[in-house]
Amino acid sequence: MKKLSLILAFVLVFACTVLAACNDETDTSSTADSSAVVESSVAESAADTSSEADASSEADASSEAASSEAESSEVVEDSSEAESSEAESSEVVEESSKAPVEATGENLAKGKSYTVSGKGTGYINPEGQWPCSYNANLTDGNATTDLTYDDNWFAFYYNDSNMFNTDETMTGYVIIDLGKKADLSAVRVNFCNGVEAGIQPAAAAKVYVSDDGKAFEEAGALPINTTVDNGSYWSELSISGNSGRYVKVEVTLSGHFVFLNEIEVLG
Repeated sequence: MKKLSLILAFVLVFACTVLAACNDETDTSSTADSSAVVESSVAESAADTSSEADASSEADASSEAASSEAESSEVVEDSSEAESSEAESSEVVEESSKAPVEATGENLAKGKSYTVSGKGTGYINPEGQWPCSYNANLTDGNATTDLTYDDNWFAFYYNDSNMFNTDETMTGYVIIDLGKKADLSAVRVNFCNGVEAGIQPAAAAKVYVSDDGKAFEEAGALPINTTVDNGSYWSELSISGNSGRYVKVEVTLSGHFVFLNEIEVLG
């Protein structure tokens, strides 16, 4: 009996010891689990913070990129506007350079005498199937605008060996004596085209100036309008800086006839 009591007491102590050990392991496991949960929470919080920081950084970078693109676009637009403005300015300058010269000054040739190469008169043909006379006064101050087939116009004519006021190179000359030497600003010639009637635009027209009527210096070329048909136009050349008493207009034909009816020398 005594032995049995001792055995039971020993078993009881052993059981209590085992039970206590189990409780300690349970507490340790619970503490470990709690620590793991805390560490996981901290890690998740850190990850969330990192994600938010990355998102904020990406947003800032995107905003900066958009701002940079906008500034680049503005620079391109400003550059395009500047180029457009320069192009428009260039066009204005080009158009201005093509504008016709405005003639100013007194017509020094009005009423003055002149000589013509060849027979000294315009085309006059009283015979044949189509008799006609084109012998207008070139310095009387009366400029005709309509194409007529009479003495309202002066004609240079060339047809093989039958030449009126032209030489073998199909060129005619008018020399105006201004009476005295003068400072000159421009020469104007009133031409007429009538292509269907054989009155062609001149191939070329030049102006020369002289003090003595013998030695002439070229002052420039008169512009020829090839688009006008059955009508007149003024051809004008600025000769500012030139001076002289005699002015020669040289006309080269491109066909049988060239019509003109007034020459003005401005000064």
